[in-house]
Amino acid sequence: MPPRQRRGRKRQEEERRTVLLVTNGRTTETAYFAGLGRHVDRKKYSVTSKFINGDPLTLTKDLKGDRWDLSAYTEVWIVVDHDGIDRQEFLKECRGLCSRRTVVHGIVSVPCFEVWLNAHYAPVRNYQNQTEAQAHYRALTGLSTKNLPADFPWDAMSDAAHRCHLPTVSEPAIDTQGPCPSTTMPHLLRRLGLL
Repeated sequence: MPPRQRRGRKRQEEERRTVLLVTNGRTTETAYFAGLGRHVDRKKYSVTSKFINGDPLTLTKDLKGDRWDLSAYTEVWIVVDHDGIDRQEFLKECRGLCSRRTVVHGIVSVPCFEVWLNAHYAPVRNYQNQTEAQAHYRALTGLSTKNLPADFPWDAMSDAAHRCHLPTVSEPAIDTQGPCPSTTMPHLLRRLGLL
């Protein structure tokens, strides 16, 4: 006689998602991603962040090279600033890096990453350029440089997702370049289970 089966199915554990975060932002982005990695559920996600120097197309070109094995990751997110330059070609290159094993996403913050950081403190303003967004960041944090404060409000991620674009504008779709000011960072946080 075969053994009795238990009622209900045995819950299968999901495979741990391996995520690579790549940025060309040496200071604030690098610090933010280091902190972000400490907030994810480590049983579900393995998050690695890397800095690559250069413009956005240099990042995608570098990631195509032999020194990177993107197949080791289930997802790769490449985070860049708009910097007053259309990033459609960058987003196209990100799509070209995708494989059967790895999905590659591009995040463009318009005009810069400070849009996302500012949204943790307050709604973004109608910044016309990086200078205005960075000045607002310094005013919000009390810092004189582009650093992440020790008391950064990590618990405001959900608020930031709603405040990282103007109220009259919808959140930009994943893998797109939104209007100024905006960012597609909320898509990353949703994938990491933080929203």
